[in-house]
Amino acid sequence: MKDRWLYPAAWEELAWQCKECAGWCCEHCGVAQGTQAVSERTGVVYIIHLVAAHLDHDPWNEHPRLAALCPTCHARYDCSYRERERERRVELEQIRHQVWVNQYVLQELDEIG
Repeated sequence: MKDRWLYPAAWEELAWQCKECAGWCCEHCGVAQGTQAVSERTGVVYIIHLVAAHLDHDPWNEHPRLAALCPTCHARYDCSYRERERERRVELEQIRHQVWVNQYVLQELDEIG
């Protein structure tokens, strides 16, 4: 597991409980743990291994919101999360820019008036 040090000490138990509560099926598409699948990208046959995905992307949280997801749904969820985060950053940057423009215009008006 990547960056294991970020996760709570009881991570294995939390992940197991998440998958158990989901009935060992992906909570998005319903595929069962252990099902054989064919990679759309490579054509290679692989076995589905569910993961407990952080819905809030906060591995350091001792009480995380988790979902049992297959690799495909996990990747899709992470991509959509990153896209939403990117949109939030763009929106924040637009607000910052507008504040700077307004500040500049006010300074110019003060100098004129």
